[in-house]
Amino acid sequence: MSSELFATIDVGTTNVKVAVFDLNGEKVFDFQQRCTERLKDDIHEIDPNRWWKVVVQGFHTMEDDTRKKIVSICVTGQGPTTVMVKEDGKLFGKAITWLDKRGYEHIGSIIKKGIDEQIATVISHLIFLKEISQRVYLLQPSDYIILKLTGLIVNATFPFEGYLPWNCEALETFDLHKTFLIPQLIPTGNSIGKIKPEAAHTLKVDEQIEIISGAPDFAMALVGTGTLEDGMLCDRGGTSQGLTLCSKEKIVCLGLMTTPFFIKDYWKISAVMTTTGKAYEWFSQNVARTRLIELSQLITVKRPTGVIFLPHLNGERSPYWNKNLRGVFFGLSLEDDYRSLLVSVIEGVAYAMRNILQLMESHGCKIERIRATGGQAMNNLWNQIKADVLGKEIEIPQIFDSELLGCAIISICAFTKEDFKSLSKKIVRISKIFSPSAQRHTLYERFFEVYRSLHERNMDLFEKL
Repeated sequence: MSSELFATIDVGTTNVKVAVFDLNGEKVFDFQQRCTERLKDDIHEIDPNRWWKVVVQGFHTMEDDTRKKIVSICVTGQGPTTVMVKEDGKLFGKAITWLDKRGYEHIGSIIKKGIDEQIATVISHLIFLKEISQRVYLLQPSDYIILKLTGLIVNATFPFEGYLPWNCEALETFDLHKTFLIPQLIPTGNSIGKIKPEAAHTLKVDEQIEIISGAPDFAMALVGTGTLEDGMLCDRGGTSQGLTLCSKEKIVCLGLMTTPFFIKDYWKISAVMTTTGKAYEWFSQNVARTRLIELSQLITVKRPTGVIFLPHLNGERSPYWNKNLRGVFFGLSLEDDYRSLLVSVIEGVAYAMRNILQLMESHGCKIERIRATGGQAMNNLWNQIKADVLGKEIEIPQIFDSELLGCAIISICAFTKEDFKSLSKKIVRISKIFSPSAQRHTLYERFFEVYRSLHERNMDLFEKL
């Protein structure tokens, strides 16, 4: 059996992760470290060099024997986050993350010109940045790590609409193309080149390592969960939430994004929510004032809790695309404590998912299987609440870090020349399935109607607030 190993890197909003996989998709090394900044006055920036320092630390944590067997590195990451570098490859300021709200007053007018909602958020940032920027290249977090590994300025992603948060047409429409440059695109699965000697020395790895082009985290999660067939939906639950449906039919829903899938003749119908896992973290740390709440403390809480939570602590993206939405607890009583409210936060995230899935299905989308991944998938109560609220089974893959596994699958295919769809089907294994409780689902349906009414009746108040 071959001993080659495949290193992967995921630059997340909260954590930077490094993992190593073997040819069978088994994880042989795992490292992660928190790397984030606080949101302040609608500003959310981070120094990209902090990501690189964590990557270096991750590689230094490996055993020497593991590092020696690595033949490739593939990188993915969060977004849309804008990293600007000058033509000599040096950074121009800090990275502007997707949580940053500067320039968001332009989003409505941008969307009216036919620009995709996700791209519109980045264009709004660039309109704001144009006045303080010089001629720079636009990178995503994963591209910046590739720059550190190879010295090359590239965009690594699938060569289709919807896999980069910008395009030439959008930049030209808003007269941004002379200030912001789009690098050469290296399609997913291709070799970008060998690691540069300086980076190899820093990471303590072989100079013959190939750097393989990955793609944004949501795309790698689709590969890493095997969400590659008609009617399959990937639920990525981290700091934020991404729902992506693989569909044979091109179905357009107002508030959602429909773009080509990376498999021929398929479409991806996507939604992104802003503060889902972040809401859980916020309540745990800022309200309950504890970093660790044992699951055993929550499973005894009555469900449904009867408290409706709107998880919009920093505005909301899908399906509203409204920066003025805010979080709400509705239905509080003297019986509620931090435990019941934390469960209501989880329920609120599930209601938000239900709202989006209902929108998809009302437009003719077929949702036959849901696979959950990310930090939320590690929480059995969260998985069960999702199943109960949605009335659908939730499948949990064996590897929670599907973005990293997706990178490994892409790298292995570059090495073996195997088709990534076939390899994904072979490597991805389901470890557990959560089935809905019919009784709880019936009760949750009643509370879901209250959840929807809260939005409709308070839109004007959100604007005034």
